[in-house]
Amino acid sequence: MTDLAEIQRKAIAGARNLLQNCVELTTGQTLLLVEEDRNIDYFDNRTADIIAQEARDMGATVLTLTTPRADGPEDVPQALTSAMQHVHHTVFLNRIGDQMRFKSLPGDGTKTMVYTLDMDTLASRAAGYDHNFMTRFVNLFNGVLDGKKHWHITCPAGTNVQGEMPAPKPVSNAGGGFAVRLFPMSVHKPIPANTMKGQIVLKRWVTGTNTHAYSPEVHYLNSPITVHVEDGHAVAFEGDKTDVDAFRAHGKMVADQFGLDDSLIHSWHSGLNPGTGYFASAKDDPVRWNGMIFGSPRHLHFHTCGDYPPGEINWHVIDPTVTFDGETFLESGELTFFQNAAAQELLQWFGLMPESMKTHQNIGL
Repeated sequence: MTDLAEIQRKAIAGARNLLQNCVELTTGQTLLLVEEDRNIDYFDNRTADIIAQEARDMGATVLTLTTPRADGPEDVPQALTSAMQHVHHTVFLNRIGDQMRFKSLPGDGTKTMVYTLDMDTLASRAAGYDHNFMTRFVNLFNGVLDGKKHWHITCPAGTNVQGEMPAPKPVSNAGGGFAVRLFPMSVHKPIPANTMKGQIVLKRWVTGTNTHAYSPEVHYLNSPITVHVEDGHAVAFEGDKTDVDAFRAHGKMVADQFGLDDSLIHSWHSGLNPGTGYFASAKDDPVRWNGMIFGSPRHLHFHTCGDYPPGEINWHVIDPTVTFDGETFLESGELTFFQNAAAQELLQWFGLMPESMKTHQNIGL
């Protein structure tokens, strides 16, 4: 079997996992596949084709709608909202699904945002873990967080911030407040940053959050910048003056466009799917990288510039160590939480070996 044939076989298995275990598609149902313009080099067209064919093989009727990326969640085309009311399931291979993930959506069918942007990712471990396992694992993680009081984040670049956990809501779930299902399941619920204090060291770039479209979506950092934080706000900056000024100007540009506070850090979360990788060069397209890599335990990001989730600008931290009440849940990009007794039991239930949960090291950097 050639490498391409093996990748295609695994991609088909990933598509089946999406449709069967996440979307819960069954024979005789209708699936609306929402795509971006195929001339836009964000989603690999082969991904949509594999998912559509697998849905047909499962006995479903597949409808395809191509729509431009919206300016924001308040700018969703009427044709899309109407179509969603007449199908059993809607699957987004379009960033518009990201833009709608905190919005109340029309229709009684399921809605799923897909982050496997290319065939390699659809064939990866990230998409291969049984979605039911990942859902239960994220539920377990979120439930344990409900009993915690304090969190602390460090990273090799010098990030060192901490804060207090909010009182738990009545129900913690893997959805994390999202109006759409996420595939692959990859993150815990956002942790509010309003009590955060310390310093965040930023390198490489900051990116948009796929909430509103603006340009440029990426601001490249020529040198590291240290952001000092008090009570969830950036209060001081260290670094090369020219680079700091440019960084602050970018934040102000975005804040002014949407009437926001560019100093505000709303929340954060780290990745929980150890199979997540990025199989291209991140620096060639940080926007696309941002749209995939958030699920990796090697990646943690802060939602900034906005008093709503997920804000408008992501600040990225690589290889974080995260503790809750002094207990290490994530260490240098590896999920030590898998050593938790309940997590071990869950692994055994799904027939997964601990070595299959090692963090994928290739994240495009």
